[in-house]
Amino acid sequence: MFVTLSSEARECRLYAEHCADRAQLQSDPQLRKDYLEMQRRWLALASSYEFAEELEFLSAVEARNKETRRIFEDAVA
Repeated sequence: MFVTLSSEARECRLYAEHCADRAQLQSDPQLRKDYLEMQRRWLALASSYEFAEELEFLSAVEARNKETRRIFEDAVA
């Protein structure tokens, strides 16, 4: 299945990638840990955007299906 990410989710994933890169450059374990935690949070936010978009899509499909059923039932009746 082909998935297009929203600009918000894509941007969050870019920030997460940036944090991962920065974590690798750190010699201080606490800074590395902090960057990895930021990466985790950016990825969680990206997932939230993606989930919300999926719900919107499914809601639109359901509305279209209901309208199609209504039209069909009116035509048959």
